[in-house]
Parts: sequence; structure tokens; C-alpha cells
Amino acid sequence: MTTKARIGQRFFRQSVLASYNSRCCITGNPVPELLVASHILPWNNHPEHRLNPRNGLCLAQTQDTAFDRGLITFDSDFRLEIGSRLKEYLPSEALERSFLAYEGKPMQMPDKFLPEAEFMRTHREEVFKDS
Repeated sequence: MTTKARIGQRFFRQSVLASYNSRCCITGNPVPELLVASHILPWNNHPEHRLNPRNGLCLAQTQDTAFDRGLITFDSDFRLEIGSRLKEYLPSEALERSFLAYEGKPMQMPDKFLPEAEFMRTHREEVFKDS
């Protein structure tokens, strides 16, 4: 069972990264060791979509953590939204470079396995913390 899960995880990562040409869809970061095949719908809550490449985004580690923790999301036009919780730490040169520089800009869309719009809506409504 563990081997099957690892093969599935490898497939998910390879599919997602290849779809985004191995670049973070927010920053364009091309360093493979810093890229994550991030799940739009949380892994624990949606086992049926764990290996679905349309449930994946290629994100650099910092952006992945912010996305997973609900500090950032994407609107219905796939533009980056930054939550008020993250903005509490402004002014910050690091946050301005990593997030604010991309706020309101559309993500770099993949060549295939476009992110499922319904999954993104669920992320905005259930994961994103903008209070």
C-alpha cells in the first residue's frame, strides 16, 4: 500500500510540475528543489482528488505554505488574492517581494490539467482566511 501511495504521489508531482513547465505559477521560480505540487483541495479532506492533476498547482515552497494555510488564494479569474492575515505583517520587504508584487496578477496557467474552477472556489470558501 505504501509503495502504491508513493507511486501515486510521484505521478501527481510529475504531472503537475510538467504542466507548469516546472515553474511556480505565481513567481516563475524554476528551481526544482524549491517547487511543490500543491493540492488545491486539502489532501486530508478530499482523498478522492489526491492524485487528480487538476487539483494541483506548481508553487514555490513559501507560496505553497501560504496557500495551504489560507493566507493566499486565487479569485475566479485565477488572480492572486492576499489575505488580511498576511497583510498584518506589512510593511515588509520580504512579503512585498514574495507576495505583494504578484497581488491581482493572474497565475501562469499550465499547458494541460488546468486547475478545476470548483476546487478553487472551495479553497476560497473553506481554506482562505481573510478576516
